[in-house]
Amino acid sequence: MNCIEVQRLMMPFIDNKLSIEQLEEFMEHIKSCPDCMEELEVHYILLTGMRRLDADKELSDNFHEDFVEILHENEEKLIHNKFSHIRKRIILILIISIAAIASSFHIGEYVVQDVLKEEPKNSNYLAQDLFFADFYGYRQQDISNIPGGLFTGQIMSQLDSIYDYLIVKDEDGAKRLKEKFPEHFDSTGPYLR
Repeated sequence: MNCIEVQRLMMPFIDNKLSIEQLEEFMEHIKSCPDCMEELEVHYILLTGMRRLDADKELSDNFHEDFVEILHENEEKLIHNKFSHIRKRIILILIISIAAIASSFHIGEYVVQDVLKEEPKNSNYLAQDLFFADFYGYRQQDISNIPGGLFTGQIMSQLDSIYDYLIVKDEDGAKRLKEKFPEHFDSTGPYLR
């Protein structure tokens, strides 16, 4: 704010009609410009004296002290406004943080409840794409040279247990397993299905 703008705002300042933003800029300029400070004091003394005379009120003994008091009150007003603004922001941040924490616990609770209440789903474990490997071919060969051969042998030796599990949990999966390995299920004695 320059001196001309400050001179234009002197009357609204004396009448306490400046916005907080205007007041802040006005006070900043007044503190740094002795000429504007002196002119503001003259305006204040003249205006206040004329108003008191018009209202038949007693004139002040020391207009300078009254002027300094008004400047001090306006500085306090600015400080109070800044602290109020900071307090509002802190409160808003705290409310948002508490809401975020509370909602995260609440969402987490729903997720845990959904997992615990969830019904077993049909298994895609035995999807056709997963059984292109020829396990029987590996079983009849020496599987020690085949990567994962031990794992393949373990699967082949557990086909009956896998089938029993699937009969209970996923009948469609059990049917597909039996179709994929007909030789095993047709020749395994007690596990003939």
